[in-house]
Amino acid sequence: MNDGAERIIRRILDDARAKAEAMQAEAAKKIAAMEVEAKKTAAAKKEQVLAQARKEAEEQKRRILGVAQLDARKELLAAKQELIEEAFQRSLQVLFDMEDGAYLAVLREMLLAVVETGTETVLLSARDQGRIPAGFWPEINAALAKRGKAGKLAPGSDTRDIRGGFILQSGGVEINCSFASLLEMQRDELEPEVAALLFN
Repeated sequence: MNDGAERIIRRILDDARAKAEAMQAEAAKKIAAMEVEAKKTAAAKKEQVLAQARKEAEEQKRRILGVAQLDARKELLAAKQELIEEAFQRSLQVLFDMEDGAYLAVLREMLLAVVETGTETVLLSARDQGRIPAGFWPEINAALAKRGKAGKLAPGSDTRDIRGGFILQSGGVEINCSFASLLEMQRDELEPEVAALLFN
C-alpha cells in the first residue's frame, strides 16, 4: 500500500474516531441532562406526595379533633342533664321529707287551688293517709264552702303509689296532682332556670 492510501485511511479513521468521540460526548451530555431532569421530576413528585400527605394528615387531624370536640360536648351535655335530673329528684325529696305541719299547709293550698266542685275524692299515698289528721278534712271543706263549693271533699279508702301530693278523683276522671307529676308538667319551663342556677 502506498503512502497516499495510508494517509487517506488514517484520515478516515481519525475522522471516524473524532465523530465517535463527539457522539460519545453528546450522548454523555444528554444522559447528564436527562439525569438532572429526572432528579428534578423526582424531587417535584416527592414534594407533591409530601404535600398531599401533609394535607391528608391535617384533614385527618381536623376530623379527629372535630369528633373529640363533639364527644366532649355530648359528655358535658349528658353530665349537665344528669345534674339537672338530680336537682329535680332532690327537690322532690325535699317536698316529700317536709315536716308534717309544712306538708299539710302545701296540701291544703294545692287542694284549694284544684278542687272544682267540692265533692271529689282525694287519693293519697299510704304514708300520707296515715299522717293526715282527722281535723284536716273538715277544715278544707269549710274553706271550700266559703268559696261557694260543696264542701264534701273526702279522702279515698284506697291508696296510690305516689310520693307526696294526691290524685283527685271525680266521676271516673282522675287528676294527678302528685309532686312528681306536677314537677314533670312544669319541667320544660323550670329546666332552663335550674340550668342557669347550676351552671351560671
